[in-house]
Amino acid sequence: MKTTLKTATALVALAASPALAGDFAETHYTTPLADVCPSPLIIQKDWLAQAEQGPIYQMIGAGGEMVSGQYTGPLGSTGIDLTILEGGGGIGLGDGETAYSALFTGNSKAGVMPHLGYQELDNAFIFSKRFPVTGIFAPLDAAPTSLFWDEATYPDGFSSIEDLAALEGTDAKIYVSTIKRTFGLYLAENGVPSDLFVEGYRGDLENFVTNNGAWLNQGFVTSEPYKLENGMNWAKPINALLINDLGYGNYTGMLSVATSRMDELSPCFEKLVPIMQQATVDYAKDPTEVNQLILEFLDAGMAVGWWTSTPELMTYASETMVDLGILGNGSNETIGDFDMDRVASILEIVAPQFDERADPEVTPGMIVTNKFIDPSIGLE
Repeated sequence: MKTTLKTATALVALAASPALAGDFAETHYTTPLADVCPSPLIIQKDWLAQAEQGPIYQMIGAGGEMVSGQYTGPLGSTGIDLTILEGGGGIGLGDGETAYSALFTGNSKAGVMPHLGYQELDNAFIFSKRFPVTGIFAPLDAAPTSLFWDEATYPDGFSSIEDLAALEGTDAKIYVSTIKRTFGLYLAENGVPSDLFVEGYRGDLENFVTNNGAWLNQGFVTSEPYKLENGMNWAKPINALLINDLGYGNYTGMLSVATSRMDELSPCFEKLVPIMQQATVDYAKDPTEVNQLILEFLDAGMAVGWWTSTPELMTYASETMVDLGILGNGSNETIGDFDMDRVASILEIVAPQFDERADPEVTPGMIVTNKFIDPSIGLE
């Protein structure tokens, strides 16, 4: 089924921040954590501040301390502070560092060792020997990674790998980051001819525009379609298909711990993860305070100068995540848990790519766990 995206006219701008910054978090996240959790609890993100990370910022809300590459504040009234570190090179992490390596060797830019880091399920398997991590919470039930297209050029859209493969012999190309690993390789190995792909996507939209919509483009369904529909020398309707809907059921942005620290931090996670679940529900229901916070963080220059957003884009992103089930319960009534069948499917897909970085005996239960999840917490 193809994704149906909101139009710009359906969006509303963000409202002003609440009068008492951080008041919602203080009154809603009250489980005592000081006796079981470090303070500050440090979370290393894999990228710069954006709506996809809203559930984590929700635990602080507005009113925290902004410094270059970091946001810190009380985690509600739990008795501990939370520090959220930017990802990406140049400000969030040191040269050559990743959200994976930071869990083992620290973030040299911030001078700290994070307790949790954002990871992708497929790469957690691929790096399971070099950087063994265990995911404890999935804020996003589906990855926002998508292929998008011009509706006028492709009015029937795309809903399957077979639809993509049928582009062979036309002027179409599919612009992606790579077909040598992860989802690009998956598509190429499952019926999409390799000569249809152009590799090298790095968040750019120029090829889409210069080829007048004949190309399909990789991108986050939460950002690039909106940007194209509202400018970027395009301003025409766009539609998109989530990679998850093509059978590559990846989890991205899953909160993970270095497996070697699981015993040390488990008493904390038992009380922390239900708070994360509730914060995710709360952000989904009303993202206003956190979206405004992220905008203020970016406007203050605490990320990098080229990474910006607008109230309209933030609203579009947060609404789209809920509408498309990117932020949602998945197949049950629980938010933040892992579908172990999906996890096993990703292992089966990426196992042939394993090299010296991977544990050849890795299993789904080594990479993710639902043991800290409260099954009663979910979106209604």
